[in-house]
Amino acid sequence: MTRRLSMHMKIKKRKCEYRIGTHMIVLITLAWILVPLYIAVITSFMSDIESQSAAFHWWPELGFTFEWYTKAFTSNVGGSNFTKAFINTFGMYVPAVAVGVFTSAMSAYAFAKIDFKLSKPMFAILMWTMTLPQQLNVVISYLIYEQIGWLNTIWPITIPRMLGSIGIVFFLRQYYLTIPGDLIGAARVDGLGHFGIFMRIMVPISVPAMLAQFVLNFISAYNDYTGPLLYLDDSSMWTVSLLVARYGDGGFIQYWSLKMAGGVIAMVPMVILYL
Repeated sequence: MTRRLSMHMKIKKRKCEYRIGTHMIVLITLAWILVPLYIAVITSFMSDIESQSAAFHWWPELGFTFEWYTKAFTSNVGGSNFTKAFINTFGMYVPAVAVGVFTSAMSAYAFAKIDFKLSKPMFAILMWTMTLPQQLNVVISYLIYEQIGWLNTIWPITIPRMLGSIGIVFFLRQYYLTIPGDLIGAARVDGLGHFGIFMRIMVPISVPAMLAQFVLNFISAYNDYTGPLLYLDDSSMWTVSLLVARYGDGGFIQYWSLKMAGGVIAMVPMVILYL
């Protein structure tokens, strides 16, 4: 009886230690994420003098001010502002990512449910290209877009995304592989071709998966800085990421409160999208 009680106490102690360790890891990870976010938000409410002080304050000692949020929406940076940048960003990326998810879903259906000779080699080549650094394509892409006259237009930003993503193809292919083949066989008996099967069966079934990929890829596009920086010289076409990078830049003086206010404003649409 004593031995059984001792074993029970040891198991209970181990479980308690495991829970404490797990909670510590979660709390450290949470602090790693939330502390920089807190610094950005609290700095956006500080006065200009306090935000540029050498000593950092965890709380605005000179009081809260909403001046920088007002300036973020009313100030022009190179002839652009947040209203115009939001319109540019959503106008460029929403259609491009939506079309890209659809074309990727078509490719995923082909690799998952259509049996053709080069299916496996082609899919393997696509997976291999995911290992290549994206920077390898930058110079080549820039030269190609320059030759066809696409520089300083939205086409280098939108057209490649409309052609789909290998990551989306991989994700949706795995999803389509879980759908029973009998369902597709029944559709073929009813006279549907591959396009009809895709539109009437596969798309309705995979709406949650496609929406998840849309959200993830739109967030990636929304945060993209390199693409717009390379191809969009005209400030009237700037995206949110370009505008935020230039907010509060006063040459030798950095207006940190204005920068942080711009960053917080830029973050709001992504928070809403996640919710």
